[in-house]
Amino acid sequence: MRKTVIAMGVLTAAIGITMLLTPEAVIRTAVTLLGISGIINGIYNVVSLRKMAPDENFRRIITIRGILSILTGAAAVALPLMFAGALWTIMLYVLGAYLLLAAALEIYGVIKLRAQGINTKPFTAEIIASIVLAILLFAVPAAIGLTLIRIIGVCACIVGAGIIIREARNKTTVIYAEEIDD
Repeated sequence: MRKTVIAMGVLTAAIGITMLLTPEAVIRTAVTLLGISGIINGIYNVVSLRKMAPDENFRRIITIRGILSILTGAAAVALPLMFAGALWTIMLYVLGAYLLLAAALEIYGVIKLRAQGINTKPFTAEIIASIVLAILLFAVPAAIGLTLIRIIGVCACIVGAGIIIREARNKTTVIYAEEIDD
């Protein structure tokens, strides 16, 4: 029985229980984490990504995207901590709109990078993730959003329990070699 796998199952189940009992706290945590990742992504765009293609329009678009990412991320982290209530809902919509705008700007960037012969698969995955997250953020403030969080929580509990049960049943068998005296 591997203790790390058991711990992963327990952690998954604990996250699922948290999602069931306090979906609002899970949403607040997700917004804060999205804000932090937005700041990091914006810094990466401004510092590194804009240097990938010599096209001036590409650099301008990526710089704008990076600055928007930093500002939106900072707002997602700072504003909800200062104010409560409806600001969380507003911030969810702002983040959703930002993710859609960022995906559109990223599509433009991918087109420019492809023209330069640069691999764009990681950026395509980022576009898809941005669109999916935006759709989820637009759904969360509605009643369906809390229901969706709770459904994911139930799934996480089931997966966590399944991991624990599977690991407990599949104990490794240790066979000790017999010593033979010459």
